[in-house]
Amino acid sequence: MDRKKLTTLGLTEAEARIYTSVLKLGMCTVKDITKECGFHRTNIYDVLEQLKEKGLVAYAKEGKTMQYTVSDPQNLYELLREKKEVLDSIFPEIERLHDLTSKEIQVEVYKGEEGMKSAFRDILRQRKTLYAFGVKGQLREKLPLFAEQWLRDLKEKKIAYYGIYTERVPPKYYTKIRYVAKELSGPVATFIYGDKININIWDPTLVSIIITSKLVAQMYKKHFELLWKVAKR
Repeated sequence: MDRKKLTTLGLTEAEARIYTSVLKLGMCTVKDITKECGFHRTNIYDVLEQLKEKGLVAYAKEGKTMQYTVSDPQNLYELLREKKEVLDSIFPEIERLHDLTSKEIQVEVYKGEEGMKSAFRDILRQRKTLYAFGVKGQLREKLPLFAEQWLRDLKEKKIAYYGIYTERVPPKYYTKIRYVAKELSGPVATFIYGDKININIWDPTLVSIIITSKLVAQMYKKHFELLWKVAKR
């Protein structure tokens, strides 16, 4: 079992390692777990207590020896459900405080593949008409699998997409598209949606800068409209 997947569910690395060890061994002692995962006995006891509190490990005493086993795997779902319920209960307050403290101009920087994916998912969440220029198929080149899904989602959500491309790379989804000279091509593409601007830098590293500002978005939209007039069909 891939322990990293367990850590994404909220377990620590040590918890995931000992949980998978107990799962593999079945009914076992601390001595057995030590041989399996290489942890010191004292550390194992501490982590087992944490797993017991989460309802993921059960135990029974046989004579003087304590035996451990993995609890019903359904408890993992229950653990996540409880966390979601807590998040649901506090999320409205988090959003309210975020809105109160948000500045007139907000700038967020995302780096790397996962950062770029997060930035593009924001476009889907906003569901606003999308205007883009400086595009030449960078997303499909750098993140091909994600690009396929993102374009499908864009279509499914019926988000209007107007693009100005610098190369004739036929996109799989758009409302209208036009082209400008290759001389305007570069490592940067810009997307405008609602009150947001998403500036993508594709080389030498992946960086996405999201600016939230009604005024700045309007200025970028005017720039797009000027390019649109001179762009060719």
